[in-house]
Amino acid sequence: MKEFTLQAPCKINLSLDICGLLPNGYHEMDMVMQTVSLCDTLTLSRTELPGLSMSCSNPNLSCDDSNICIRCAKAFFRESGKEPSVHIHLEKRIPMMAGLGGGSADGAAVLCGLNRLDETHLSCEELCRIGFTIGADIPFCIKGGTQRAQGAGELLSAVPKLPENLWILIAKPKFPVSTKLAFQGFDQQENPSHADVEGMLAALETGEVQQIADKLSNVFEPFCRPEEIGAIKKIMLSHGAAGALMSGSGSAVFALFEQKQQAEACAHALAEMVEQVDLARPLSTGIYDLCE
Repeated sequence: MKEFTLQAPCKINLSLDICGLLPNGYHEMDMVMQTVSLCDTLTLSRTELPGLSMSCSNPNLSCDDSNICIRCAKAFFRESGKEPSVHIHLEKRIPMMAGLGGGSADGAAVLCGLNRLDETHLSCEELCRIGFTIGADIPFCIKGGTQRAQGAGELLSAVPKLPENLWILIAKPKFPVSTKLAFQGFDQQENPSHADVEGMLAALETGEVQQIADKLSNVFEPFCRPEEIGAIKKIMLSHGAAGALMSGSGSAVFALFEQKQQAEACAHALAEMVEQVDLARPLSTGIYDLCE
């Protein structure tokens, strides 16, 4: 195989809680995460000369060793023992600094794609182990679907799926949010609130959209520019969304709709207010299975 193209779907957080600090200094997370169909596209191509190179459709994204794709590729080749002769091209559609795990999805796609391109036959668990050394969300992006993520995000357990008939509207505001600053903001709280993760799991068990929507919760949301986030949520709910929430550390906001027409009307209403708006569907698999 000389070239392999694959999709890198992003994620949303149906529930996000921070339980404390782990001995290694990472925050202890408890989250319910969902893969959705808003994707970047990566093409991995063999090159005649040895080496590792990258290009990207977004000129604002660096393609050097600071890029998670390059870091994941180097980690993969260290593990496989092979010499790289690969060019990575990234078509970027997932908004950056949005809490959607776009970078983690791209890194996960590189690991899974190289595994296929080089016919290395590393298992899903082996790729997750490599990916976690680069980013805490990469194992989830590899496995995907609907998962509870604990520890620093690497301890994954499959949970009841989000109903597949939902439409998920994702709006990226005109401002980014730094993940580092979001964690700092949470840490500075004296009495932080907590998300009802168990309640979300119980709601997913019922399969009832409104029960799931009622349990959407993210401990970052109250101090990540809540007025602007709240204004977007208000428009979403006024257009018939069952529920709306900021994803991850922000700034993207998503809403759950049962009717496509309502979601499309909401997207139109938000178009001038936000930087990017996309309509997506829940996915039941992650990048590893998409490569098979």
